[in-house]
Amino acid sequence: MSNTYNIYKIKHHKIKELKEKLKSVGLVEQKTLQAFNYSNTFYFSENIKGNDVWWWETYKEFFNDNIKEPKNIFNFGVLLCQNLENEEKIYAVSLGKSHFYLSKFIHLDFGIDLAIHVADESSILLKKSRYFTGTKRQDVSSYQHFQKDSYEAGESVDHLKLKAANKEIWGERNIIFADSIQMDMDKQPLELSAIFQLIDESFCGEKIIHLPKLESVGAEATSELDELLLEHLNNASGEVLIEEFQVHGIAICFSFHDYDYEIKAKGENSNYRKALGNSIDVQSISDFLGEHPDITDINNVTVQFKNEDSRRFTRSLKEILDCPIEYEEQQYFLKNGEWFLFNQTFMEYLRRSLGSIDIKLEEPLVESAFIAWQKEKRENAKPDDDKVDYREAYFNQKICVERGCLLLDRVLTDIKSLEQKRRSYQVEVADIYKDGEIISVKISKKKPELIYNIEQSRDAITLIKNKTIKFEEKLHSAGLWFVFEDDIKKITDVNSIQFLLAVESWHKLVTNHGLIPRIYISKHERDVDKEGKKKT
Repeated sequence: MSNTYNIYKIKHHKIKELKEKLKSVGLVEQKTLQAFNYSNTFYFSENIKGNDVWWWETYKEFFNDNIKEPKNIFNFGVLLCQNLENEEKIYAVSLGKSHFYLSKFIHLDFGIDLAIHVADESSILLKKSRYFTGTKRQDVSSYQHFQKDSYEAGESVDHLKLKAANKEIWGERNIIFADSIQMDMDKQPLELSAIFQLIDESFCGEKIIHLPKLESVGAEATSELDELLLEHLNNASGEVLIEEFQVHGIAICFSFHDYDYEIKAKGENSNYRKALGNSIDVQSISDFLGEHPDITDINNVTVQFKNEDSRRFTRSLKEILDCPIEYEEQQYFLKNGEWFLFNQTFMEYLRRSLGSIDIKLEEPLVESAFIAWQKEKRENAKPDDDKVDYREAYFNQKICVERGCLLLDRVLTDIKSLEQKRRSYQVEVADIYKDGEIISVKISKKKPELIYNIEQSRDAITLIKNKTIKFEEKLHSAGLWFVFEDDIKKITDVNSIQFLLAVESWHKLVTNHGLIPRIYISKHERDVDKEGKKKT
């Protein structure tokens, strides 16, 4: 007889909290049976009151008079399996809706990590990924024939349905790998210890798939990142992300409800709560934290979701935040409230894609030449000439004069406001145009300013291609021209993952619009000191 098992790996230091959680949601401990080297304890929802049927009030006039208000009753359970020889090895089998309660106590990358060691990549039938470049946030794709090694730059895989490479060990059936693994097996629950042994042995073997994915970080970095996150939120940095669908173990759950939100927190002096209405954003969170400066631990902040048609539920604030943190030259991301960073395969796909962009190493920006131009400009300055202090104005003019380019710097195009009574607003299309190419130029050593320039170029290209703004010239390519302080020969020499992700996002947009992407690189040669004297 075939049985379906949804298996999670439990963090051993959270086993006590997990048992308390199981008890709090109505799971009652049943029998404990030992098999081989595992102790197996079953938990069952003994006394369920049931949930309200949300449509009862709407349709109750259609029911016969003797019908009592119905309740939805869903039984659920957990089989908790702990190794008797090594108590740190703990697995859980989820039944029914138990996966919702396990998520805070599991190794979130367990299933995908196992896939890297045992799966047959060519047999992928279903793949869910999170994207860190482009306009896609998440994507679920199904395949008839998957082409190996065909992942996108900026893609992080977190859910796979496919077969195992070794059919003799794992069988011929499909397996789902995500936060957990789901397998159909001709085994009884007390025979699962053999599967746990196979899993442990597989992690000791070689990796047979190169998946771009996120990897969890250690506890030491987590505390530092939490402090930085709180600092970012106090400064209203980051983004609140209510995903349209989420993964709980192997289940992909879509959201069909709109919610009201209430933020809650435990401070050093008191507990706080604030109703936020039907929307939640970083500014409202920042305001709440600013009102209560004794909130010093981000893990003590939660958000309650309320809906007329369903029960209330609460999530940690960290679970709904999208706030990349750069720390010690690494980029960290939140996933289900835990910190992750990109694995090496993710970085290789990103570098490979960025390496395909045409790079032009260009003439430098010479500081002494800019100062001479600036001096001449000041001597002949017109009242409305505000460009005299801008190196970009000098550099753009120089390029246009010497190469016969059209100067677009500060040429603004009106965009009609979506609201009729509002004034039109203006956008800068680019800095330079020549022979069918628009080029945006940026001189800065600050990464946020460089990223802003990339985003401006993205917006301008989108507006032009969507014919939101008039652009009469031919257009077949788009360029970014960076003037760096450091000696940069290729774009991947820039030591900022946020910057590289922004460039890759621009790269995707440009190519999707049928344009040729190009990057120009110059160096800022500071050949004079602060007093304007030539360096020897």
